[in-house]
Amino acid sequence: MHHSLTYWLGAMDDLLSEFIAETHEMLAAVQEALVAWEADPSDREKLDVIFRFVHTVKGNCGFFDLPRLAQLSHVAESTLADLRSGERQPDKALIDAILAVVDRIDEMVSALGRGEDLPDGSDADLIAAMQAEKPSKADAKQTKAVASAPRAQAPDNASPPMPAAARSIRLPVTLLDRVMAEISDAVLIRNELARHVRDQDLDPAIAATFDRLSNTINELREDISQMRMHRLEHLYTTLPRLVRDLANELGKKVTLEMEGGEVELDREIIELIRDPIVHILRNALDHGIEAPEDRVKAGKPENGFITIATRQTGNRVRITIDDDGKGIDADRLVERAIGAGIIEKSDVSRMSHADKLSLIFEPGISTAQQVTSVSGRGVGMDVVRTNIHQLGGTIDLTSDNGEGACIHISLPATLSIVPSLTVRVGDHRFGVPRSYAEEIVSARSDELTFSKTGDSTLVEFRGKRLRCIRLADALEIPGHPIEQSDLMVVKLTGGDLCAIAVDKVLDHEDLAVKPLAEAIMSSNLYTGASLLDDGSLVLMLHVTGIALQQGLISETVRRKRVYAVQDNQEAEAKIAIPAVLLGTAKGDRRLVRMDSVTRLAKVESEAVRLGGTTAQVVLDGKILPLAGANVDEIDDEKATILILGDGEHEIGYLISRVIDTVTITDELMPSEEQGEVEGLVLLEGRATEVLDCHWLFARHAKSDLTKTDRTCVLDLGDQWTRAILRPLVESAGYRVLDGAENHDEADVAIVTAGSPEPEVRAGRVIKLSSDGGQSDDADGTVHRYDREALLEALANRKQVSA
Repeated sequence: MHHSLTYWLGAMDDLLSEFIAETHEMLAAVQEALVAWEADPSDREKLDVIFRFVHTVKGNCGFFDLPRLAQLSHVAESTLADLRSGERQPDKALIDAILAVVDRIDEMVSALGRGEDLPDGSDADLIAAMQAEKPSKADAKQTKAVASAPRAQAPDNASPPMPAAARSIRLPVTLLDRVMAEISDAVLIRNELARHVRDQDLDPAIAATFDRLSNTINELREDISQMRMHRLEHLYTTLPRLVRDLANELGKKVTLEMEGGEVELDREIIELIRDPIVHILRNALDHGIEAPEDRVKAGKPENGFITIATRQTGNRVRITIDDDGKGIDADRLVERAIGAGIIEKSDVSRMSHADKLSLIFEPGISTAQQVTSVSGRGVGMDVVRTNIHQLGGTIDLTSDNGEGACIHISLPATLSIVPSLTVRVGDHRFGVPRSYAEEIVSARSDELTFSKTGDSTLVEFRGKRLRCIRLADALEIPGHPIEQSDLMVVKLTGGDLCAIAVDKVLDHEDLAVKPLAEAIMSSNLYTGASLLDDGSLVLMLHVTGIALQQGLISETVRRKRVYAVQDNQEAEAKIAIPAVLLGTAKGDRRLVRMDSVTRLAKVESEAVRLGGTTAQVVLDGKILPLAGANVDEIDDEKATILILGDGEHEIGYLISRVIDTVTITDELMPSEEQGEVEGLVLLEGRATEVLDCHWLFARHAKSDLTKTDRTCVLDLGDQWTRAILRPLVESAGYRVLDGAENHDEADVAIVTAGSPEPEVRAGRVIKLSSDGGQSDDADGTVHRYDREALLEALANRKQVSA
């Protein structure tokens, strides 16, 4: 008897937990339905979703003996039934009451989930609000008659049929984490076994069995990783209600539009980005979107728009939050930063518009006249940035004063597998998240100049003076001197660059990271650990924590911003294009612009297909077009592939090695014919060919990348326009028209300042100047090497659409 009672009580606890979990899931879905129904009370489908929610809660409450929750949900169900049958019409007071009931149910269920008693208080106010307009007695009798009709007649207040759902089972996240860790161990064992298999002359049947086992383990690992993924709509469903309530509180009219809810992210990432996204939305609502009367005065519709768009590219997810409010006043940010001692007045003349906007991520910087209880534009944005960076993500901002702001967030799709660089210091190996690394360069390179300032080591690299630290010093272990090391240029949380010296950068690895003991994690030097294929342990470095301990981030906050160390007149006369110097598959030296390079990969030679009309390479489970494969065979066991990207597509380029990263400072001599080589530049006294990435993508990418409806007129008789400007314009999505030919109209025309207006009828004219080093908003000109301003002009950010 005692055993039966214990079993029954345990079963009741399991059922209660199931009820709480299901209710929370339904609450997430019903929040969006509530906002949509308020906007359109005639939407029967949304009303059915709300009715089904309270109907389910009421039924479960009776089973678990929760009379207060049962009474509240019963009254709500009756009210919603009257609305569905047409006996009552919704008004603002009734809609607000139903919203408040859903919030009260959420509070009660959350208390049960925490193991607490239901909150004290009475629900009489909510019940009275819902019963304020009871139907007449005649209507009530009619309703009663309908309710007592035979079941086959399907009365109106019956719960609508539930749609068929896929079979599912609930599992604790901790269990999934354990299974993921175990499958990662299985992968390592498989890799170790694979080395033994290669070293032994095994029977073909055994080798074939091992191959099947290996494929099964790979599929199992992929499936288990997928089990951790959740659709972003689980996060997005709560946002419309947040925007609705806050807009009402602020007296504003705002519409929230969301795209990409089907994109999947690691469950842990979704939980961790919830607060940053909510913070950004609250800032946009409070200090971005104007009051209706102010929007009308500014020539805008009184209803503001906020758009959240999500896109996935490879293993990265990009979230864009765009509003059509008053934007961010960059000059006011500069004033606040000078007042806070973050920058000096002398720095302002060398700051680009993007540099000024980035000040919003500094602690305590705000453009708001006063800090409200809701938000302050910029207050807390440093925390948002820090949280995003801790996830291995990035955040940046674009805005025009008076025309809205757009925040771009880039995140890894999963935290369980981290793309990393492995490095060696002394006898130890460490992992560095690849998202931090900007460049890798040898300290023995002639491009580097080292100097000392007090106890700090500085390195001058590409015209910038960076702080340089030895990882060996930070970890208190032996290591090589800086001058004999490899340098990793990393981007810190504040957006500034610094150099970290390691004995050697070893390889790219996708590491399955596991947490460490709390005592080790508390050192703020490591974020976890992983095992390499050979079974050796690798500690994952906490780059932000190391930078904080070495005084780099605190210096970033208090710093006088360090800009390019260069003579202005000399800089104006020179081109400065970062590029990669590589050896082709045949051993020739060639250059490719750094902007086109996404990463370097090494693959088994069997993954490269050289035969046929088009060469291809299998990389990360995808087949990519392969350029530069003008060889009969690959001599080494592994092929080196440079991955080129245009933002939407990727292609591979077969190389023998990466020689160095360099800066193109001389004019390019264009090739007479179109082809793989764009032209020649003088590098270290040698004429070196430059790859034409536009031609490569037009030739090798799967889709017609040059096909576009937007057109831009250029003077293609000018060498600079043809060699430098044209690739940039085409990369921005325009089809280039020759100004020497007759064209009726074009979307954009680009001319040199002071030259006559183009004969073609252009929607917009962009004027380029070669005087000075920056664009001039006063006369509307754009400096021809102000890449960001030119791209903004091409993107036409001044016509922000929500």
